[in-house]
Amino acid sequence: MNRLICATTLLLSMLISNVAFSQNRIVLNSGDTIKCNISKETKNYLFIQQNVKGVLTKGKIPKAEVREWSYVQPDNRTEQRDMVLPAINTEIESGVYADDSIKPGPINKMRASFTGGMGYLLGDTKPAVENLQSMGVSKQLADDYYKQLKMGMQLKASLYFYLLKDYWLGAVYNGFYSQASVTTSMQMDVVNMYYGELSEHYFVNFAGLSFYSEGRYGKQQKIGLNSSLTLGPAFYRDEAEMLNEQVLIKSTTFGMHTTLGFEYYIKPKLSLTSEAGLFLANVKKLNIETLNGTQEVALDKDNYENLSRLDFSVGLVFYW
Repeated sequence: MNRLICATTLLLSMLISNVAFSQNRIVLNSGDTIKCNISKETKNYLFIQQNVKGVLTKGKIPKAEVREWSYVQPDNRTEQRDMVLPAINTEIESGVYADDSIKPGPINKMRASFTGGMGYLLGDTKPAVENLQSMGVSKQLADDYYKQLKMGMQLKASLYFYLLKDYWLGAVYNGFYSQASVTTSMQMDVVNMYYGELSEHYFVNFAGLSFYSEGRYGKQQKIGLNSSLTLGPAFYRDEAEMLNEQVLIKSTTFGMHTTLGFEYYIKPKLSLTSEAGLFLANVKKLNIETLNGTQEVALDKDNYENLSRLDFSVGLVFYW
C-alpha cells in the first residue's frame, strides 16, 4: 500500500510539474515555438529557464524577436491562470530549444547586398595560345595575353524577400569584366607581317531569379553562414581589335551562379559579408560583327565558349 501511495504521489507531482511547465510558451516571429519557464519579463526582454536532459539552462530573448507569449503569473500559480498576450497560434510548433540553440526568426523582411571582388575564368586557353603561336606570336606573349584575360573584376547586387524559416527569394545581378593587350608582330602569310596591338575587352552580364538561405550562430547571433542559387540569362560580349580591325562578338545563353558566404553583423540591420561563388555557362552560338557585316556562327560541342569562372568578393548587407 505504501509503495502504491509513493508511486501515485510521484506520478502526480510529475504531471503537475509538466502541466505548469508547458503553460510557458514563446512564439517567435518565424513561427517557431519555445516551451520554457518565463522567469522574468522586462520592457525589452523575456528571461527564460529550460530543463534539458536534467540540466537547467537560462537565457533571454529580445521581445522584438517574439510575436506572442503566455505564462502563468507567479502570484497566481495555485489558481493556474494564464496571462496571454495575445492568443497563441498552437498549430506552429517546432520543438524545445536550449539557451545556446535558440534561433530567433528574422524580424527583417528584405535583404539587399552589394559586393565586389575578383573573378577567374575557368575555360581552357591552350587552344587559343596555340592559335596565336601559329600566327607568329611568341609563346611567352600568348601566355601573358590569356593570363590577363582570365583574371578580372566582378560586381554583384542582390535583393531578397523573406519567405519562411531561413529561406529568401529574390533577384541578383552579377557583372564580370576583364581585358588583355599585347604589342606583337604576327606573320599573316609568307609575304605580309603585322606589327601592332592585339587587345580584347571581355564582358559577361548575368541576372536571374535567386534562392537564398542563411543560418545565424553564436550567443548573440552575430555570425551568419549562407548559400544561394541563381538561375537566369547570361549576356556575353567580347570586343577585340587585331590587324587594325575591330571585331564584336556577342551571345546570350543560360547561366547558373552558386555562392557560399560568411556574414558578421555589425548592427541588427547591417553586416559585413564575404562570398565565394561558382558561375557556370557555355556559349553554343556566336554573333560576329565586323566592318564587313554580321554573321552567326554555330560552334562545335568541343569548341563551346566556356564562360564559367570562380568569384571571390566582399561587401555590405542591409536589412529592413
